[in-house]
Amino acid sequence: MKKKVVIGLMLGTLTLGFGSGALAATGLEPIKAYLNSKVSLKMNGETVTVKDANGKTVLPITYDGTTYLPIRGLGTLLGTEITYDNTTSSVIIGGNSGSTPSPTTDKLTLSSLAETVLGTSAWHTKDPKDTSYDGKDYKDVYLNTDTVKQGKSFQIMTSNKYSTLHLELATLNGSQEITIIDHNNTILKSLTVAPSNGLVSVDVDVADTDFIFVEIVDADPGSSLFVPLTTSYLVK
Repeated sequence: MKKKVVIGLMLGTLTLGFGSGALAATGLEPIKAYLNSKVSLKMNGETVTVKDANGKTVLPITYDGTTYLPIRGLGTLLGTEITYDNTTSSVIIGGNSGSTPSPTTDKLTLSSLAETVLGTSAWHTKDPKDTSYDGKDYKDVYLNTDTVKQGKSFQIMTSNKYSTLHLELATLNGSQEITIIDHNNTILKSLTVAPSNGLVSVDVDVADTDFIFVEIVDADPGSSLFVPLTTSYLVK
């Protein structure tokens, strides 16, 4: 048994391309860990997927009885900036200001901002019969059930105050193609949302934008778009 472990460590060292002296100099230490595909991550009651900077899904790692999650992917989900300083070999959470970001000032839900960013919209509803999705009541939502009467888009006034928009969307009874554009009609994000996707999260860079539109560009007949305002937010 010991022999198998030693061989595993040696192979890991050779794969990395480091000798033991080089590993010690970098602070790296070979371990035997496992990618854990059975661990799911839930945020506000909804299953979410952690992705790397290139949009590739990354799995949790289990080592010595503890499960580890990638901090950059978690930062994206939580609306928190994660950077790495090569000079000091430091992971920086929340920027370089030295202060801890305040959730009440740095991450503001669309529900709490209300008409200061949303204005008025025929999509807006707090009717309990319309605000629940997949067994959870979101209390305050945008719901589009008829693009003819309610229009095909809604606006968010960013007023050059925010860096990121975290938007959550789901479709009911059919798929929809969604485009997010800025005040210059520049496409910031395009995505297709289907009922099988569940509640989809998307992060959009809204720095230097005065306002953005979330537009339904194509939709299956009878489909509806559900946007929870209590879990969608803007980050300063």
